[in-house]
Amino acid sequence: MADPRRARTLGTALLAKAVRERDAAAQSGALRVLGLAAREQQDPGLAAQHLRRSISVALRHGLLTLAAESRMSLALVLDDLGRSRAALREIDRALSALDGLALARARMQHGILLRRVGREGEALDAYGAALASFRRHADRLWQARALTNRGVLQAYRGGFGQARADLGRAEELYRELSLTAAAAQVQHNLGFVAAQGGDIVNALTWYDRADEHFRRSGSRPAVALIDRAELLLAARLLPEAREAAQDAVESATTARLGALLPQARLLLAQAALAAGDHEAAREAAGLARKAFQRQQRDRWAVHARYLELRSAPRQSPARLRALAVSLAAAGWPEQALEARLKAAATGDLDALAELAAIKPGPGPARQRIRAWHGQALSRLHLGDPAGAKRALLAGIRLLDQYRAALGATELRVLSSAEGAEIAALGVRLALAEHAPRQVLAWAERFRAATLRLPPAAPQDDPELLRELAQLRRVSAEIAGYEGDPVRRARPLRRQRALEESIRRRTWRTAAATSSVDTPASVDRIVGALGDRALLELVEQDGTLFAVVAAAGRVHVLPLCEAALIGPEIAALRFALRRLVLHYGSPASLAAAEAAARHGLHQLDGWLLLPVRRLIGDRDLVIVPTGALQALPWSGLPSCAGRSVTVAPSATAWWHGATATPTGLGERTVLIAAQRPDHAIAEVLALAERAPDSKVLVGPQATVRATLTAIDGARYAHLAAHGAFRADNPLFSHINLADGPMTVHDLTTLRKAPDLVVLSACDTGLSAVHPGDELMGLTATLLSAGTRTLVASIGPVNDEATRELMLSLHGHLGAGLDPAAAMAAAQHKAPPEHWATAHSFTCFGAGVA
Repeated sequence: MADPRRARTLGTALLAKAVRERDAAAQSGALRVLGLAAREQQDPGLAAQHLRRSISVALRHGLLTLAAESRMSLALVLDDLGRSRAALREIDRALSALDGLALARARMQHGILLRRVGREGEALDAYGAALASFRRHADRLWQARALTNRGVLQAYRGGFGQARADLGRAEELYRELSLTAAAAQVQHNLGFVAAQGGDIVNALTWYDRADEHFRRSGSRPAVALIDRAELLLAARLLPEAREAAQDAVESATTARLGALLPQARLLLAQAALAAGDHEAAREAAGLARKAFQRQQRDRWAVHARYLELRSAPRQSPARLRALAVSLAAAGWPEQALEARLKAAATGDLDALAELAAIKPGPGPARQRIRAWHGQALSRLHLGDPAGAKRALLAGIRLLDQYRAALGATELRVLSSAEGAEIAALGVRLALAEHAPRQVLAWAERFRAATLRLPPAAPQDDPELLRELAQLRRVSAEIAGYEGDPVRRARPLRRQRALEESIRRRTWRTAAATSSVDTPASVDRIVGALGDRALLELVEQDGTLFAVVAAAGRVHVLPLCEAALIGPEIAALRFALRRLVLHYGSPASLAAAEAAARHGLHQLDGWLLLPVRRLIGDRDLVIVPTGALQALPWSGLPSCAGRSVTVAPSATAWWHGATATPTGLGERTVLIAAQRPDHAIAEVLALAERAPDSKVLVGPQATVRATLTAIDGARYAHLAAHGAFRADNPLFSHINLADGPMTVHDLTTLRKAPDLVVLSACDTGLSAVHPGDELMGLTATLLSAGTRTLVASIGPVNDEATRELMLSLHGHLGAGLDPAAAMAAAQHKAPPEHWATAHSFTCFGAGVA
């Protein structure tokens, strides 16, 4: 129905006329129109009232065909209300009273109801028979409807090619008939097909196209929200998935869509469970299960029971195994495998034996990754560690391919969570075998793997560039209203809307290539170290381990409980922040300094003293994990005066340290924003030492001018205010003349400079995700080709920063590499500025 509001108005007028003229057929027809209009407007209760009246009028006057046609419509409405048995009774009555084209239409609707109760084979037969009749009668509208429904069913059954063919033809027919709303729903269904096949990028693209129509029409169907929530959950966009699922619950509740409401609650339970909110997950799953049981939808009820068990405080392995059998029988293979893996993780021997029968086959990538995990556990159980390792490597390779198919950095980073358990098992095996080189190899196989992928093509989407420019203008407006919360409210809302639109647009980025670089071999890493020592931190089963490579050998040592690290670093960073910003009285600042120095000594004792005999006085390459990414490593007593480079992975360090820069000019670019106060003086002082530099200061230092200047440069130095956005790391930024230069802006670079120095606060901070995947300015620049980045992991004092930067560049000019130059500058920093000096870290390769 193209325009349900107009249909309701017309139906009301026709009904009034039919009553006046005592025309029973017209009355029944008008009531059916009103019922269909109410259904389109998501009011199934009112729709059922109109349709029952239509049937009653028709039966009183012996109009059996009209009654049967209204029963067809009522059956769909009853199914919307979750009354599946009543819906099937109504459609059976309609089938017995119809023939010809009307019978074909009833058969198609019978197929819809059969699919929803899990009788998929019968549904497919019903669609096929109905479609043949529609073609004989040249009924294009009902052909399109049948093709749409059959396409969705084919997707559920894994027939993605046939599904796309059916839906593509349906969209053509709807457009020929000028039914734009129906065409938009088909576009959404094409997104569903892509999602079922694991193609997240295409699914998001189709869903967003359909959403444009839904938003214009003022209504987003609950089923569209459910499908989007499911896709966002698969993409590990957990807050967004939970929000979409909650919206679907509210939409289905408001519209009284009894069939869709428990499905929405089921997704809400999945999203809550993934986010670690077990109580909310258990509540939503319980409500869904009760509704499915009332509706006799056993296939869905078993899924809800599984989620209830998963969110319970205790999970019996026997119950998990029993549910796995029920899930597999009900057509939930991914959930069945997950249940067996959860049971096997407890050491349950029966579950381990059952996993031997699970072979990686067709299906979504995450299901196949888990199947390889199951194979590894099974082979270990059978005493075949070599076979287990082969299975783990197969799972990791599959994850690499899956990640490479995603273009957006955010999606790539989040996808790494799919391989966390496989990687952990690989490290666990290597530790059990006392094989240090294998520990390093397994740690590198999973760590910061996104940086091993070719970056997506530079973002030159004109709409994206337009929205980024709008974001800068809005940010400037917000800054202008500082101290006026009332006037800031509107631009803040606009800022949030723009950021959300930019994120959604970047999610649809296509991958530049599907090629995947393997990690550097242990031999290559160790060989490239020379006189340096590598310290790679690995967390395994609650213990923090040090993997040390030095003098051609690799060692593994346990350090401390991993849980000790986070609170200690948080306390240290709090104390350092107070020192730099001079918060508090002299006495409280003295206490902060004592606390900071105590924290550094404590962390030094946990992290470096146990490996001192192995690292000696060598320069260090440190690969942190978790909260250690935000540690000011150069401030640890054991690092005093020592060259320290912090890298996302040993592979990333090796690539940078052994690379020969190509495609770069020899120019140096010096950029200073108007604020902070020291920025322009700092850059002008540096420009005197490098008179051939490209210099942009104050109003010249716009985002576009800066990006143009640094693209392809050898060195870039930026002095400005910086900000790390913990809530949205890809909007971390450097403030320039016309607003923030965000991570998204940096993705437009064709070739990032070899060495970048960010003389600003917080620019070295990153959000850390499973696999020590990083999101922020650091990871973006390293991914874009920067070999070494100097940036801060906290606030810094303006004057102290200016002095440190001048000293750093002096040592660079004397021929030291960036890591050594940074160490020398920090060593010479005045004692009163030690906190600012050690806030700066040399990331990447440490060379340029």
